[in-house]
Amino acid sequence: MSLKAALLGAGLAAMSAASAHAQPRVDTPPDWPCVQVFVPTLSAATIWAGPPVEDYLKAWPDNREIASLATRVVSRAVPDDEANAAIDRFAGSIQGDRNETLTLLFAGVFDEANRMRSRAVDAIRKFDRAQKGMLANMTKTVGELDKARAAEPRDEARIRELGEQLAWQRRIIEERHRSLGALCEQPAIVERRVGQLARTIANHME
Repeated sequence: MSLKAALLGAGLAAMSAASAHAQPRVDTPPDWPCVQVFVPTLSAATIWAGPPVEDYLKAWPDNREIASLATRVVSRAVPDDEANAAIDRFAGSIQGDRNETLTLLFAGVFDEANRMRSRAVDAIRKFDRAQKGMLANMTKTVGELDKARAAEPRDEARIRELGEQLAWQRRIIEERHRSLGALCEQPAIVERRVGQLARTIANHME
């Protein structure tokens, strides 16, 4: 069986948006708010059925053409069809060891995607820590409002101030919570892109 056939066989057939679930499991940190399984970093072996990429991960930045292409096709600003077409054009221009060059390209794509995904994971965890801080502040405001309402004599101006503050805090927290679903999807979007690009690259291997 050719390398191309092997790449497009069972290994790549298993790739999908759920690829992260095949990654090594780690303990979920307390600042991970998503229903998606916490996977801090991707493993190339679950995405790529070709040659090991460890050495290529160190070498790809030194190839200016591949570095430029890898960075561009991973970018969210580049549509899927445009990213795939760019890889097709590059593959058509390869001279020399085709599989070596394409493996180097995948290493660049994977490395860039992993960095992008790590930033998304860090942003989610930072979001959760900030949200919990806001909830703690809102709880504090509730306590202050309860004390103000129970005080004698009552300070109506203070009660109104705390009531308005509580309403504002609740509104901000609810608005942020509505954005959590889209935020939690960001790592999966990167996973889908790198899986798609891996299949496109594999399609050109011999």
